Amino acid sequence: MILEEIFNDKESVFLDKKEDNILDFIDIENNTDLLIEKSAFLEIETIPIPIFSANEVGKVTLTIEKLKQLTGYDYSKLPLENTSTQIIYDIFHDYPRLDFLPIINESGWIVGYFTRKSFLSLISENNYNRELLFRKDVKIGSFLNRNVVCLNAYSTLSEASDILMERSEDIRFDPFVVTLEKKFFGISTVDRVLRGLNLFLKRDMEAVKEAQFSLINFFIEYEKNIKNHLEFVSFIKLLYGPGGDFVYKYEINNEYSLVVLIDVCGKGLKASSMIFTLVSLLNKQIQQLIKTNSFNYRNFIKELKELNEHLVLTTSSELYATGIFIIIHKKEKVITIFDFGHGLLWVKRKNKVYQLKTNHIEQKMNFLGIEKDISIHPVSYQLKEGDIVFGCSDGITEQINTEKQMYIHKIPEIMLQFKNDLNKNKEILLKDWSYFRQNRRIRDDVSLFIFKI
Repeated sequence: MILEEIFNDKESVFLDKKEDNILDFIDIENNTDLLIEKSAFLEIETIPIPIFSANEVGKVTLTIEKLKQLTGYDYSKLPLENTSTQIIYDIFHDYPRLDFLPIINESGWIVGYFTRKSFLSLISENNYNRELLFRKDVKIGSFLNRNVVCLNAYSTLSEASDILMERSEDIRFDPFVVTLEKKFFGISTVDRVLRGLNLFLKRDMEAVKEAQFSLINFFIEYEKNIKNHLEFVSFIKLLYGPGGDFVYKYEINNEYSLVVLIDVCGKGLKASSMIFTLVSLLNKQIQQLIKTNSFNYRNFIKELKELNEHLVLTTSSELYATGIFIIIHKKEKVITIFDFGHGLLWVKRKNKVYQLKTNHIEQKMNFLGIEKDISIHPVSYQLKEGDIVFGCSDGITEQINTEKQMYIHKIPEIMLQFKNDLNKNKEILLKDWSYFRQNRRIRDDVSLFIFKI
């Protein structure tokens, strides 16, 4: 039976079925972090189990007590190096769930180990070898591999994975000994370490994602006092936990609304870090404009330039953001578009759909976070009551189907089905988009908005 871990408290035994060769020796003389011990002392008394963090090797270790429950073998009574081969053979025979057997010396220190596969392979090479090994005067210490790896239980999972994955491919998936205060604490595996690391990162990403969506809490409370709300719906689905898309409608006052859609180049935590920086600063800027009652086109352009300059100075040079900012004058029914390399905006008026030009022809295309000095030239449109405006990220427009066609060409067709119910319009488009891509993978964050004049 192989030692593997399931992270739902179900009982299981050891690791991976791939390789069971002997470990390479890892030099620890210069390891100042003391992550790797030269050996582990077997102490009969039970070691109190401390509380480990989710990011420490001890959290993914099968303790001596747990090992006994799972395999039936009492790990507090490990065989000595002067034990005969027959006894080791009998141990593996009597405990079929036992895969990994450390060996100690007379002082109680672990000096090596056998895996079931490596031991059985050793004695079955040929009849002569088998007969020789089972002679009564032959002790396992004479052919025991002594390059056992012992990792401190307080090592982080990332440190452990780095150490373990440096081993050569043929022995990379062997189990290893875990120590606590230099004493034998238990056994773990590469599989358990990687699963634990994955779970830890997943929880971290969920926390980041939750924090990402909490950025707009201030405005949710503030907007309760505004009577004239823009009719608006949105959708966002991040590909891997936190991501690089953001969409929101800010109700500035009874006169203006601001719709924002941002798409950071990249995915995951790196993209999310830029969204954090960008949206946090944008929120602060908008709050200040609201509190000072100074929101207008000129001041907003000034804030956008400061926003871009801050991103250039504080975010990675590898990252940049495309986006679209739309100021809606609710009474005059005028929209003013600030396009930063996005350009994906459509309007449905009665029975026709138009794609709007979002920047001047002579305007240099600007992205957020690349160049410190940018010029901003908004474009305005006079709309009519009942007009429906749709915008989305390239996660929707660039989705391909089995024939390698992009969804952007279907948007005008599906928008012709839009009615007054914006939530239903959103469902119509997403359903059609899902049908269009069929079983093709989603490769990017997905976000969209729809609002009605």
